[in-house]
Amino acid sequence: MLSHHDVPHLLKRSHVVSGYRPLHQPRHFYIRSAFRAHNEVMNVWTHFVPAILLFIFYLYPEWLSDRPRPAVLLLHVGIILLLFASSMAHLMHSRSEMDHIFWFLVDFGGIALFGIAIGAQRYSCAERMETFIHLTYLPLLMLIVLGLQFFSSSYLFVFLPLWKRRLELRMLSCLVLAFWLNIPLMNPNAEEDVSLRLHSRSFQWLLISGIFMGAQVPERFAPGVFDIFGYGHQLFHLCVNMVAWNLADAADLDCSADWHWTPRLVASLVTFVTSILFIAFIIHQMVKTASKRKYE
Repeated sequence: MLSHHDVPHLLKRSHVVSGYRPLHQPRHFYIRSAFRAHNEVMNVWTHFVPAILLFIFYLYPEWLSDRPRPAVLLLHVGIILLLFASSMAHLMHSRSEMDHIFWFLVDFGGIALFGIAIGAQRYSCAERMETFIHLTYLPLLMLIVLGLQFFSSSYLFVFLPLWKRRLELRMLSCLVLAFWLNIPLMNPNAEEDVSLRLHSRSFQWLLISGIFMGAQVPERFAPGVFDIFGYGHQLFHLCVNMVAWNLADAADLDCSADWHWTPRLVASLVTFVTSILFIAFIIHQMVKTASKRKYE
């Protein structure tokens, strides 16, 4: 394993000084590294294992049920894409600077589809919704997720990867998105129930995850001590798992088993598919642009 002195600045983690994998190895080297100690191995497994568990215990049983609910399946797919994209990014990004750019653009895409899936599921299953929100919710969701969050993060990652305020802007965009995602839950006539408590817990775990992500603790206070186990991004992953778990349980309560094809449901599915196509296009364009740049 290499120290932070031996890898390009683009591949370094703040306050993580060792455990970096060698660059420019065959791809199977990085796949096999999932079973070796290095500073990304926990990030790989803390999202890969939950993705498998979510498929086995949530998506698959829902798919096999008498009336599988499209909105619930949409959320499950969004969560699995988030977890799998994250796991693969942490596994494969260390091969080169271009691999780093590509795989973390994929990671950003998974995050964006996760946001779209949450909003689409809540929009589809909301019992009551004001006309203005009904008409504007999905377009503004796409604007916030694909424009403010995904495109801005991708653009800055490619053109200004070392800008010190890049992380703060990403976190700000996540807070704006978190507010908008909660709009379908704001029913003044609704009494607090188990579902609402689950949504509240997911938001609480999101805030806790932001502390580990933004403050980079505990490694900030002991550089080199938590290089393999226990640095902030690994703890951030665990918090994201708790967010996803509470969201999946809440969706099971929110979405009626006696569902019907409604304009809201169709619009939600179209939004998700459109977002996939947009994200794939942006990743393709950003990778082409990055290949022409030189990173110090």
